[in-house]
Amino acid sequence: MDNKEKIESLKPFDLSKYENIALDYLVMFAMNELSNLEMPLTPENAAVACFKMFPNKFSMLGFSHYPDTTRVYSCLWRLSRDKKRQWLGGKAKQGFVLTEKSRFIIDKIDNILQSKVSIKKKSTSETRRQEMILKLITTTVAFKKYILNDGDNITEEELCILLQATIDSSKTVLRENLFSLKNFATELNNKEILLFLDFINKQFSNFLGGVNQ
Repeated sequence: MDNKEKIESLKPFDLSKYENIALDYLVMFAMNELSNLEMPLTPENAAVACFKMFPNKFSMLGFSHYPDTTRVYSCLWRLSRDKKRQWLGGKAKQGFVLTEKSRFIIDKIDNILQSKVSIKKKSTSETRRQEMILKLITTTVAFKKYILNDGDNITEEELCILLQATIDSSKTVLRENLFSLKNFATELNNKEILLFLDFINKQFSNFLGGVNQ
């Protein structure tokens, strides 16, 4: 098989198996799967592999049929550069490598994902996906600062992370992602998140260059 056929052979896991597993762990599992397929451990391959196996956590905001490369790239940066992680060796341009430190993490996640313990299947509807995305908002630095009445000190970089983007992302992407989050919060009647996003809307209106209302 060529590399395209190999990556197409990856099958999605049931949402109930991975919905409570942190993104960094899922990315590590995907990197190991690529290694098993004898594929280069590149950011591009990682993004597709994560989307193939864990679509509910690695699809683009507002476009569930496409992989969110930014989310995967952020994980890879932490896994290889963050001193608290360093679960991967190598660099993005040359390709990453698994290390001895990687093995313990991968085995741990493999045991969870491959568990034969019966787990009640949960809804995989769009509503469930929206709930997961809104839950992720509450883990961001931007939201935590807002809750502590420190919203005026939210940085542009923290804003971009909230919007599942990077500081280099276009203003259009940032505005569209904020608009999608506001729609989700409205549809799910999550007033706390909606008030937070309205605050973000006003706080960064100049930086975003005009935000969707």
